[in-house]
Amino acid sequence: MALYIHETGSPGAPSIVFLHGVGTGGWMWKLQADALSEFHCIAVDLPGHAKSNQIPWVSFEDTAAQIAAIIQARATNQHAHIVGLSLGGYIALVMLVTYSQFVDCVVASGVTSEPMPNRSLLPLQLFVLNLIWKRRWFANMHARSSNLPEEMKADLVTNMHAMSMDAYRKITREAAYFSLPTALSAVDNPTLVVAGGAESEIIKQAVADIIQMMPNAEGRLAPGLGHGWNVENPDLFSAMVRAWITDQPLPQALQRIT
Repeated sequence: MALYIHETGSPGAPSIVFLHGVGTGGWMWKLQADALSEFHCIAVDLPGHAKSNQIPWVSFEDTAAQIAAIIQARATNQHAHIVGLSLGGYIALVMLVTYSQFVDCVVASGVTSEPMPNRSLLPLQLFVLNLIWKRRWFANMHARSSNLPEEMKADLVTNMHAMSMDAYRKITREAAYFSLPTALSAVDNPTLVVAGGAESEIIKQAVADIIQMMPNAEGRLAPGLGHGWNVENPDLFSAMVRAWITDQPLPQALQRIT
């Protein structure tokens, strides 16, 4: 069974593959796909999510392989720019290590560079989430706090109900123990590493860590914005993506990280 993809924009134009965060789906990129319609946009539902929820989650590496197969089958000239947020950002970094030959520019937002602190509490957190994840009140509360546009909140609730806890547990554990692959130091694909300015310190620190490791990377923060800032300020996010993949100056609203 193949991952579900939603293609929009201009066939034959340079392709952008959008990779979403945990518990959501390709629909979270609708505002970017609409704004970047001069490109060939491919929004993917990752394993265990949305319309790919029947496909088991295995690992970051397995998912990267599936994205590489999509690029080879669907992307213009079998190459694509990659835009990933949170879970999608981790997949983008893994793709740079293993499938860089199919990747042009990368934008990775909201990732960490080292194992998360307090990992010993993860089993308890996952146990509690297992009890409440499918409860409608929890899904509605999460949707209200997510800063999503109203028309996307119902999609989030639907996706949370459809997603298996097995997939969520595997993804959460993998992200909690993630360390930057040392092979990134040899990857020269243009890579923009970003985070919302209101995100946790470990995510903001990762911006500096990754650009210090990679030879052709830049870092930016979006002041005052949170983890899902592609929907908090879609115009800024879309302008940033367009500028990065067309080699134009990035929006001045973004704070440079050195």
